[in-house]
Amino acid sequence: MEKESTIVAIEFGSSKISAIAGRMNEGTMQIIAYAEDHTAGCIKRGVVYNIEKTTQSIKNVIGRLETILKQKVTHVYVGVGGQSVTSTIKTLRSNMQIPTCITQTHIDAITEESHVVNKENYELISFFPQEYVVDSSMVADPVGIVGTNLEGKFLNVIANRKLRNNIVTCFDNTDIAIAGFVLIPFELAKNVLTDTEKRSGCALIDFGAGVTTITIFKNNVVRLITTIPLGINNIIHDLCSLQIEEHEAEDLLLKYGDGVPEESYAEDDEESQDYLTSDGRTIKVAEIQYIIESRYNEILSNARAQIAKSEFGNSLLGGIVITGGGACIKNVERAVFLAVNIDKVRIAHSIVTPIIKNSTLTNLSLDNTMSNTILSLVLAGTKDCLGGNIGEPDFFVRQQTSEEIESRKAVAATIQHDDDEAYDTLEGIKNKLREVIVQIQNQRQAILDDEANKRLRDEGMSLVNEASSIIDEGYDTATRHLIGKDKYKQTLREAEDLIAKRDDEVRSLEDVIRMVAKRNGFFTKVATWIDDLVNEK
Repeated sequence: MEKESTIVAIEFGSSKISAIAGRMNEGTMQIIAYAEDHTAGCIKRGVVYNIEKTTQSIKNVIGRLETILKQKVTHVYVGVGGQSVTSTIKTLRSNMQIPTCITQTHIDAITEESHVVNKENYELISFFPQEYVVDSSMVADPVGIVGTNLEGKFLNVIANRKLRNNIVTCFDNTDIAIAGFVLIPFELAKNVLTDTEKRSGCALIDFGAGVTTITIFKNNVVRLITTIPLGINNIIHDLCSLQIEEHEAEDLLLKYGDGVPEESYAEDDEESQDYLTSDGRTIKVAEIQYIIESRYNEILSNARAQIAKSEFGNSLLGGIVITGGGACIKNVERAVFLAVNIDKVRIAHSIVTPIIKNSTLTNLSLDNTMSNTILSLVLAGTKDCLGGNIGEPDFFVRQQTSEEIESRKAVAATIQHDDDEAYDTLEGIKNKLREVIVQIQNQRQAILDDEANKRLRDEGMSLVNEASSIIDEGYDTATRHLIGKDKYKQTLREAEDLIAKRDDEVRSLEDVIRMVAKRNGFFTKVATWIDDLVNEK
């Protein structure tokens, strides 16, 4: 991150759109501006549904930030979450044919293969390597380990394409660019969970307005991200069934919301029995609390099911951490304990990172469960999001310095490009060698299984010629370019080993072809026929 960079981030919530600006200076993030705009139906469970209204809300909140900052906002980081975000596990395997020192290239190959999303209309938005297995031994980092078989397990986070496309469309209608998309569940968990919780195993339950998101960490790795399409708005809508307005239902939730009401009020507490509505009606407090508790328990039951369904449900030594608007309800810790049956429960009132300071220009509370997400988004940014800064160097001096830097970069890029081309050529040849080795082995077995089949022997000889032609001028050019560079010693050695393996397999195939051809020759068949006649007599 650039020194004194100003990061701007925006969160699309079901109840409001929030924008924040923070200035990072010497490791400390100072919040210098905050604005929000309440949304009415244009965002549902984190997904933009009304492009026009959402675009206007973006302009509104960014305009307020610019008024405070007195600078133009050119870029923003956008938080991605909501109902359409989920995670899946994918396992990929690779056989290298010979004992090979595993490099980052091998890891990149199976990682790239794991990125294929088979679910229609969904796209990959992030991924987290889980673990690797090298020849039946589980390892956290296989680079540098020698083995023949490599297996990688990945947690892929996917989302409906509509989620990103609608957000992009909104920003296309403004003069603001998207600096990057930020995965909300990961950044939030990273900032509100302690190192001990992430290591020992912990589930974060984020009670949002439209959805409830669960993120599980174990051994410092994200193990699960899943979303329940139920949130605090569902409780508010249920309260509206008492024939009250939504704003009054929100007040009732804050005043009477209780995860375990039966443990809070005595039956003879007369003051807690009735509530007088704005239109003069009387509603039993017990009825209000029953509605709140029923829906809240439904959300918790779904959370418990998702946690239990994961393979880490029984190993969460760090317990449960809760945050978001739903964490403000009275006795929420007790309610979570009773519903999820995990005795270690805490509320994340603020993020763990102790590097945030608040400016007097904002009304954002840093010690509020509902502020954790927007603060996590601004901490994730790395690029300055404002227009031209005051005090920039003279244009000609800046241009000259820039040209020198670009010249050095161009030379370095050319060298690296040549190395990459040679390396890619060599890796391609190694893959061809591995493939032809398997083909030779299969062809040899096929000939032995059907010795009378001359076509198989002819195909075998063609395969021998094909195997011999793999090492060509391209191989010689690539090896000459990489020889003497320590970075590529291992891949050169692996190529030599594969060539030796190919030569052994070719010789073995040729021996089998000659042996079977001899057995099926004319004189051999005549001698066999005579032997058979003699044996019959």
